[in-house]
Amino acid sequence: MTKPELEKKIFLHLTKVDFSTSDEMKNIFKCSEYDLMDIIKNNTKTNSEPLGFIIKNDETTPTRYSIEQTNYLTIHNQVENYLKGINGILSLFYRNLSSQSNLLKSDSDKILNLNNKGKTIFDNISLILDRIQQLSFLITYYKSMDKIPKNMISKADEDHEKCLNMYSKIIKKLKSILMKEKINQEVIELYLFKHQFVVNHLNSSI
Repeated sequence: MTKPELEKKIFLHLTKVDFSTSDEMKNIFKCSEYDLMDIIKNNTKTNSEPLGFIIKNDETTPTRYSIEQTNYLTIHNQVENYLKGINGILSLFYRNLSSQSNLLKSDSDKILNLNNKGKTIFDNISLILDRIQQLSFLITYYKSMDKIPKNMISKADEDHEKCLNMYSKIIKKLKSILMKEKINQEVIELYLFKHQFVVNHLNSSI
């Protein structure tokens, strides 16, 4: 089972129960402790990661994990705020990638040689793509479970389209930069799309 598949199964499982423990989920999904806890850590709501959708209760033994109960208006606001908030930082990343070719040197067809600044840029873009996918998945889930009020259905459709458009916009911009630098796209793809939920590729039809 791939990590994206496991992440979706964890999310769907937690939506159907009041809470679950790591041992329960390991038994259900037959996965490793490392993969399970890595996914939980990346999606847990904290002060520094307020958009996480898993709630961790470590006041119990064993620790309990659950999905934060929220209405669709909260998700709508998250989509609006997140997509607006990333424009500035993305523009900065694009400028750095376009103006500093030394960030994008490839040693071979399989290895991408990035300096520290290059790694930071690509890691952050990867996380942005990851978060957009998460928001898109949440919208799809709420729609499939009829958890969206009738007066918000059109907003949900708009939110989903905004996520897809932003994802597509980022991919197209990266493709244009990569074509300019003549870097093997598959090398960039292997480095960039390493986070959960990210399933699209640079050479896809987006």
